[in-house]
Amino acid sequence: MKGRFFIQTFGCQMNVHDSEYMAFLLEANGYRQTNNPKEANIILLNTCAVRQKAEEKVYSLLGRLKPLKKKRPEVIIGVTGCVAQKEGQRILERMPHVDLVLGTHQFYRIAEFIETVKRERQQVCCTEFNYQLEPPQRVIPLPRQSQVRAYVTIMQGCNNFCTYCIVPYVRGREISRKSQDVIEEVKRLLDMGIKEVILLGQNVNSYGKDRKGEISFAELLRRIDKLPGLKRLRFITSHPKDISEELIQAFGELESLCEYIHLPAQSGSDRILKLMNRKYTRSEYLRKIEALRKVRPNLAISTDLIVGFPGETEEDFKQTLSLLKEVEYDTIFAFKYSDRPPAKAVNFKGKIPEDVKKERLEELLEFQAPITQRKNQALEGKVVEVLLDTNSKRGNQLSGRTRCHRVVNVAAPKQLIGQIVQVKIEEALAHSLRGRIIN
Repeated sequence: MKGRFFIQTFGCQMNVHDSEYMAFLLEANGYRQTNNPKEANIILLNTCAVRQKAEEKVYSLLGRLKPLKKKRPEVIIGVTGCVAQKEGQRILERMPHVDLVLGTHQFYRIAEFIETVKRERQQVCCTEFNYQLEPPQRVIPLPRQSQVRAYVTIMQGCNNFCTYCIVPYVRGREISRKSQDVIEEVKRLLDMGIKEVILLGQNVNSYGKDRKGEISFAELLRRIDKLPGLKRLRFITSHPKDISEELIQAFGELESLCEYIHLPAQSGSDRILKLMNRKYTRSEYLRKIEALRKVRPNLAISTDLIVGFPGETEEDFKQTLSLLKEVEYDTIFAFKYSDRPPAKAVNFKGKIPEDVKKERLEELLEFQAPITQRKNQALEGKVVEVLLDTNSKRGNQLSGRTRCHRVVNVAAPKQLIGQIVQVKIEEALAHSLRGRIIN
């Protein structure tokens, strides 16, 4: 064994999957993973730069690692992911105790660069985009702590350039994997006992458009749905403008495709949507919601919302509140706008004061809370299918999710982790459900 490594992951499921990939590569090169950074020879921060607060957390943690590096100078400290891509050499200048900075197109070379740092004992920074090769995700049997669910990246990057968003600058332009490679990876995961597969991409709806002759996203779903052993199929994230009629129909046809979609609206105001460069109107968004619910009436829908975008008036904000009332989302993820250079909105006039953004965010969350509570309460007394995947924080209980992506806690032995069970819901809480297994 060459040593031990520790990975701290920030941000979305895409980063979680990238961390799994790096762990696989390091273990294949003779390292072993640890959950204790104090016993690690390699400490990696896999970062997110979508919001300013996430970036600040990275620098804060790097600062706290400085005494450890001083005490144990042989420890290699590395930064990967979106902050690494955005900041590059500036990380090494600001934090001289950092040894390695790898961008979003280079993390798959983690083992190679670790050896370079060990051999040459000098800082390394590589943030080049690579559009000439296949995307870095390979068909490999990733290690899993539990044989329940797995992420599969089908594409990376984004071509939309929403004016608030940094993703196209740190993840690059859209690159789709070959469908045959995606399907082969899913097959291997199912052979390992995986029951639920989650397809990942910054905009999965545009999958295949950058590859001549490639199948559509909806067709990819159809082919994966036919694979033996697959119990559940999900995907994130969708851009509303690219929701096709073919994809809408897939929700009514595919047995494994779960009754859940995350469809970021960002705002309920047409004026703000235009400033955001979202390329759809409120009415177009609502028509797609209506079409989805027509083919799958019990479809659960979540969304992302931004409050305090530059120029957002009180009337614009009220339009967002009215969108919540009209759609009745199952849950929302809401955030205060923050400047993310080099996104265009950084230079927009009409910046909203921080206290106003805070008030609007609180009002938005308070408005949504009873809607979510009511939807949860509607499940009391009903029997739902739950895939148990982990130990609950509530003592001798297991936790899992319904097909509609709701968290359910039940009293059950650990041996049932990985099983799909029927659960009668006995109590609805603000963010989860409580029930008992009936089979």
